[in-house]
Amino acid sequence: MGKASSSKKVARAAGLGGGRAYGGRPPYLYYFGLVLLLVLGLVGVYNATQYRDNQVNAQGNVAPTVGQSPPWYQGYAVEACGKLLPPIQTNKDPYGITTKTDGIISISPTVKSAAGKNATLGKFAQAIGMTLNAAQLQVPGGHLYQDGQTCEGKPGHVYVMTWSSPQEPASDGVLQTSKSTANPCNPDCNSGLLLANNQLVTMAFLPAPPKDQTLSVLQPPASVISKLTALVAAAANTTTTSPAATVPPTTAPHTTTSKPASSGHTATSTRSTITTTKKTTTPTPTTAKK
Repeated sequence: MGKASSSKKVARAAGLGGGRAYGGRPPYLYYFGLVLLLVLGLVGVYNATQYRDNQVNAQGNVAPTVGQSPPWYQGYAVEACGKLLPPIQTNKDPYGITTKTDGIISISPTVKSAAGKNATLGKFAQAIGMTLNAAQLQVPGGHLYQDGQTCEGKPGHVYVMTWSSPQEPASDGVLQTSKSTANPCNPDCNSGLLLANNQLVTMAFLPAPPKDQTLSVLQPPASVISKLTALVAAAANTTTTSPAATVPPTTAPHTTTSKPASSGHTATSTRSTITTTKKTTTPTPTTAKK
């Protein structure tokens, strides 16, 4: 009994010792810590957002700039298992990067997030509702091609190939990969590829070529190349043609009105530039009569 009674007293003392005094005091340090963590989190999010916005704006200061005039034009095609898909038809244009003519990407950004180094093939795909990444390819309303899916009896993959001009032979295309030195594209090769004026690009889903062969990607068709050449030429003419300078007249215009003709009709007045000379007339003195 002695030991049990002692244990109860110890337990009662432990439960009451300082408990009432501490329990009546609000835990200020705990709440202060929570508020401090919340403030630091908000500041961190704000700084990260500001940094990202500044970075996007800085990348959007180079060509193609916001309101690019005349627009840039790039021909494109989509190939799936050895066949070219029909040109994309869409009315979507949230960023000023869209396709308005068959097989032509029109590039005239309306926001900095789509201008300069932000004007990428991925931004074009996003604008028109197209799926394009390292593992998927799908035109709006079309079939979704996924990495590894059977294509021509073999596993297919997504590829992007570019040509530096419409006159480049199909065999001279540059396959865009993460190791490409011509146009390195990060973070994702297909979506980070920069758009360019007067160039060609094909997005393709194809099986990998044999080890002793190179990948063969179809170039945009002749109809696209013809339209691209015409659009770029028209844009160049718009840039080089400037309005004639207006030379202000050296003398004020003078209006003359002819006298009514005998038939009763009044002749129409004409405006012409003439030079007038003022004559000073000296009055002749008169001799007074005596």
